[in-house]
Amino acid sequence: MQDTINYDEFNRQLIQNKIGITAAEFHGFLSGILAGGNHDESWRPLVSDMLNNGQAIVEPLAEQITRLYQLTKQQFSEDNFEFELLLSHHDLFTQIDDLVGWVNHFLLGIGLAQPKINHLKGDVGEAIYDLRQIVKLGYDESEDQQELGFAFEEIKEYVRITAMLCFDEFNEPDIATTIH
Repeated sequence: MQDTINYDEFNRQLIQNKIGITAAEFHGFLSGILAGGNHDESWRPLVSDMLNNGQAIVEPLAEQITRLYQLTKQQFSEDNFEFELLLSHHDLFTQIDDLVGWVNHFLLGIGLAQPKINHLKGDVGEAIYDLRQIVKLGYDESEDQQELGFAFEEIKEYVRITAMLCFDEFNEPDIATTIH
């Protein structure tokens, strides 16, 4: 398995297959499902329902989706905080739009995996509230692009850390028991 997914190629496959979301939105949805603690094969029908009205997804897109699922799960599970958001590398405004779409779909995915997400207290509850506020953010294209770029990077990092916080909250660590 490759260690990365090419955003533009994955986005092209989604468009070719008439899937109405971007690669960033899809990754946000998948990340939300994983962060919410769903690790069995029930993620597949959720994805089919979300992308294709419950119909089977054609190859090679289905293969690419499985690779993205495995890579995302691996990144979440590693101790060195390698989880990354799958966002466009195009202009700043496209990246901002991708980030908002990623967060919106992350909230959808985690909401499916954790139906009582609205009732959480503590750090995770506050983080989910913050994500809901991030979705409402806007920008003016006449704003100073350097300042906007700095703000984007800070918010992107906060979203990344929040996704990992949610994963840690809703996923039990693998505990290996030794029998003597």
